[in-house]
Amino acid sequence: MNKKRTFKHWIFILPALILVISILVYPIFYSIYMSTYDWNLFQSDSKKFLGFGNYLSLFKDREFLHSLWLQLGFIVIALPIETIIGFFVAILLNRDGKFYDVVRSLLLLPVFVLPVISGLTWRMLLQPEYGMISFILEKLGFGVKAWLAEPNFAYSMVIIQDIWRMWPFMFMFMYAGLSGMPKEYIEAAQIDGAGFWKKITKIIIPYLRPTIATALLLRLIDALRIFSEVYVMTGGGPGNSTLLLSLYINKQAFEFFNIGYAAAMGVILLIVALIIAFFIVRGNIQFEGEKG
Repeated sequence: MNKKRTFKHWIFILPALILVISILVYPIFYSIYMSTYDWNLFQSDSKKFLGFGNYLSLFKDREFLHSLWLQLGFIVIALPIETIIGFFVAILLNRDGKFYDVVRSLLLLPVFVLPVISGLTWRMLLQPEYGMISFILEKLGFGVKAWLAEPNFAYSMVIIQDIWRMWPFMFMFMYAGLSGMPKEYIEAAQIDGAGFWKKITKIIIPYLRPTIATALLLRLIDALRIFSEVYVMTGGGPGNSTLLLSLYINKQAFEFFNIGYAAAMGVILLIVALIIAFFIVRGNIQFEGEKG
């Protein structure tokens, strides 16, 4: 009987298992396989086994190291800002009423904007002749400039564009977490005379810690594969100032046709994601252990 039940369980699990292996496990191992070869997209018959050769070349490639640094900088700057904005807006709008329902719904609109559309919109807004943001900056005394042609400003605008589009995603998680928090916690803190910051640091943040960790993990995955909006905004320029690692992988794979080299960079990107995710999950587990 137990064997029959186990067999039935596997029959129900098998379709999902095949799907996961097909779209997740197999591509990862195939990418690792490709990364060990000198593999040209149009000359696959003449591929040459290199072992760890591509990985050794990566850390001698200044453009790769620059792109990796830009990608990490993007994550370190954008994700905390999005989390902080989403957190405080969620606290502000954690109220009942039709007005707040409408506002919460409207705030989520940027999340549903396609990345390509977001990138094109910001490119037009920053256009030096007729862009709205350029017009405002000119009136503030900054003069007429091709803002996306200046390396530091272009990188900053890529980050600002992402913050504008994705902070409502973090807000959605924070608001969902706050909605499930018992009101007795806040009421008890108010009776004890706790101030605004005390309630945030001692009650709300500890309660939302698992929610924040989950939201950060999902945003981390999305931020590591950011491509479309940056590509249409700057194309990785000016120079290489916005050439994030995801764009550099695409450049190596589909402009230079170095599939093996691009696959090695993809594996490095996966390792970076796993390391960051490990520390996020570990921090949350340690917190839950101390809390328990």
